[in-house]
Amino acid sequence: MASPCNQGRSVTLRTTCVGSWPIPFGLRPELKRYYAGEIDDVAADDLLAKAARISMDEMIACGVDQIMGGEVWGPDFVHHVPPRLSGLETIQPRDTSKGYDGIGRYRIIGNVAAPHGTGHALAYRREQKIEPRLDKAAVPSPLTMTLGMEQDPRLREQIPNYVAIVQEEVRDMVKAGAAEIQLDAPSEATALVNGTATATDLIGDLVAPFEGTTGVIRTIHFCLGDISRRAGTEVQNLSSLLPLLQILDGHVDRVHLECSHPGQWRDRHLLGEIPNSIEIIAGIADVKDKPQSVEVLTERIDSVLQVLEEKRLLLSTSCGCGRVPHDEAIRLLRNLAKAARGE
Repeated sequence: MASPCNQGRSVTLRTTCVGSWPIPFGLRPELKRYYAGEIDDVAADDLLAKAARISMDEMIACGVDQIMGGEVWGPDFVHHVPPRLSGLETIQPRDTSKGYDGIGRYRIIGNVAAPHGTGHALAYRREQKIEPRLDKAAVPSPLTMTLGMEQDPRLREQIPNYVAIVQEEVRDMVKAGAAEIQLDAPSEATALVNGTATATDLIGDLVAPFEGTTGVIRTIHFCLGDISRRAGTEVQNLSSLLPLLQILDGHVDRVHLECSHPGQWRDRHLLGEIPNSIEIIAGIADVKDKPQSVEVLTERIDSVLQVLEEKRLLLSTSCGCGRVPHDEAIRLLRNLAKAARGE
């Protein structure tokens, strides 16, 4: 465990976002037509730009340093990806009303490919065009993209194709000018805490999408899932992730970690054992609970600063705010920004 780093805060701490944001209420009827596949990407471009503009304006108004596009084009995280891919057959369509029981299920029937992309780089290009401040893009990790087909006998042979799909999205984001690219990796984090995979099992496919990228900040967001504001596992700690975090040295520049579940918070001293080359985004603002006050968030910041130096620390919500009621998301992000400024 690292020794206490700060007796008092000397600077405003940096704040960032994870990705998703609540869908603009007034555009919900039109957006639902897009989500249902009734409108294609081209026809929906103006609508999606309008929705992203609202979302980004709200994040800016909350006072965070680094915004994201809001993922209003794909608000159900990774679940919109399989229908965009070839080589899959639907066994059970996604049903958002059933939580984890409603996860879409798929069968691999051929070589998996994304002839029109997954939509992530396309969304970044659309959103960056209307907001120059937007410099961070995100895409799910290869393993996370296989949600709903974990038991498929052809999964292992198709993982290289998923790596190639994600790598193409990353390269397109780099071409579009992204300064930071985040891989969302709940499947890897959940596999580690559940003991179904080891760090050495996971690292190769996890970092492969970043191969060949230069001049960008490489970030990985590890969370334990968030469907209907519930984690995907009852095993919740940071200790299981530490072996992977340690061998990420030299492969990534930042890691975003949930620090919101009780077991994770008890393990916060382990943040000091992550290699010094890696900056840490601490997800201290819990999206699965009522918005925490500025005072509570300030206390959490002070606790983290007993382990990490200010220069290595960024602050964020524990996961994306897309599943949070709109007014609560605004309050939570605003309170986090205030706490980071010492207000």
